[in-house]
Amino acid sequence: MDRMQEYLYRTRDVDPNSGGDPSPHPEIVASVLNEIKSLGTNFKQAQDNQAKSVSDLRKLMEETDKRVDGVVAERISKHIEAVTKRQEELDKKTTERLDSIEVSLKRLPRTGDGTPDIMKDAALFKTMIYAANGKADQIPATGWTKEQVDLESYKKYNETFVAFLRKYDPRSERLTADQMKALSVGIDPDGGYLVTPAMSARIIKRMFEIDPMRDLCGTETISTDALEMLVDWDEANFGWVGEIEDRSETGTPEWRKKRIVVHEMYAEPRVTQKLIEDAAIDPEAWLANKVSDRFGRAEAASFVNGNGISQPRGFLTYASGTNYGQIEQVALQAAATLTTDGFTYMKYSLIEQFLNRGTWVMNRLGVRDVMLLKDGDGQYIWREGITVGQPSTILGLPLRMATSMPTVAANALAVALADWKEAYLIVDRLGITVLRDPYTAKPYIKLYTRKRVGGDVVNYQAIKLGIVSV
Repeated sequence: MDRMQEYLYRTRDVDPNSGGDPSPHPEIVASVLNEIKSLGTNFKQAQDNQAKSVSDLRKLMEETDKRVDGVVAERISKHIEAVTKRQEELDKKTTERLDSIEVSLKRLPRTGDGTPDIMKDAALFKTMIYAANGKADQIPATGWTKEQVDLESYKKYNETFVAFLRKYDPRSERLTADQMKALSVGIDPDGGYLVTPAMSARIIKRMFEIDPMRDLCGTETISTDALEMLVDWDEANFGWVGEIEDRSETGTPEWRKKRIVVHEMYAEPRVTQKLIEDAAIDPEAWLANKVSDRFGRAEAASFVNGNGISQPRGFLTYASGTNYGQIEQVALQAAATLTTDGFTYMKYSLIEQFLNRGTWVMNRLGVRDVMLLKDGDGQYIWREGITVGQPSTILGLPLRMATSMPTVAANALAVALADWKEAYLIVDRLGITVLRDPYTAKPYIKLYTRKRVGGDVVNYQAIKLGIVSV
């Protein structure tokens, strides 16, 4: 017992005769002292008294051995043996218990001089809290500094936590406000059994930019796998003649045919039957909304830059030129930047029939740059829409932002101007359909989702692309 008390004093880093400061782990030392006290007050004295009683009984037996009959002597002898055996068992259990306590104390984190390392404990505790709260990415790779660890709050938490575990009874005794505040420091990693967080009905949703092509372009719904249309692109030849001159044959215009194939897009999220039954929200409806939003953004991006292989073809993928099957690229008149002159050139590259219905399409960052441009009179060429629902304008033509358009850089097709209803056609074959399959992947339910859509430029004359100079 003396050895254990001496070890406890060493653990507390206090000389028993010095009256020094308490241990940095007072709650642990108090716990160990209570364990020892639970073995019995003045255990050594009780052990000596027990041994003395056994010794006296033996002496008494020796003195009375000749004065009692054999049966009584045998009974007394058995009684002595039983008491002795119980004493030995008690000594063994006590020794094992003390050894266990000593091992536990030795496991306490120590500094170089043998004292408990409370800084290391507090840093590990803070790491646990961040990990439990989903903030593992905020944990420093090199560990927490002293300035980042609140040692005082950690000490108060430890003291209050021990008090809570040992004596807190919600029917008879409640923790003080200060104790509750101290205990809240570690409430998440310890299970949150004191404070149950409220679940808000609000769901924070990540927003994604989407290209406005469905709003701008023409659309048509079909009942087969492709749409074909005649294209009257050619023109008739003619000649000038005198009154009696011979008339020779002139060229006859030719027809062309445009074919737009619909393509299939799909998603197959899976969800367990149990989640569908027990979740606080409707997982199927939530997944349907997420997939439909993703489909919408994907198809809109393909109308801008899709390669036409198993997906719609985007208007940015065509070669530059003025012939059929080409889209004219207009130089924006400056190297790696936008200028007022460049927008003026591009605006009047469209013929009048399409110009009056033209709409600019640019990346959001490109719009930011355009807002700083001025004309020769010092007036900004960008004008904010003054009516709700009406877009802003550049040189009098409406402007829409498209996230799939390239940012302004050398040789980038950063600006598009078109009569979009005439220039680009979106072909819908089948809206979003969901096949619910609860059989082939138990316990998961497969939500096989499909959509069939196509798109392509149909009038190459009605669209112009602005290319930033190198």
